[in-house]
Amino acid sequence: MSFAEKLKQLRLQNNLTQEALGKRMNVSRSTIAGYETKNRQPSYEKLTALASLFRVPVDYLLDEEDEPVQLSVSRTGIPSSADTIILSRYRRLSARSKEEMLDFLQFLEFRDRKKH
Repeated sequence: MSFAEKLKQLRLQNNLTQEALGKRMNVSRSTIAGYETKNRQPSYEKLTALASLFRVPVDYLLDEEDEPVQLSVSRTGIPSSADTIILSRYRRLSARSKEEMLDFLQFLEFRDRKKH
């Protein structure tokens, strides 16, 4: 799915019109429409603001991958940097390494439960 399609999907999932999203992003409705029709590309600052607003990593918006991941958010409303780093690095792993990482996470969860 392209950036334009993902943006529209996220906007609709959050019950926002192009006008409402534009106001939140401090851009015009036509700018949002341009993003959604591939006629315009957001600046890096707007891209990171969109990712923060929808609580998804910038990688999700730019990659062809279709599965959004909700990040934990600090009190300031900004995704945790640890979540962003872990998710970004995880996505670069091979399928085998991803499986091994998930196995290791299960081990860590088990170990943490045993301590409590």
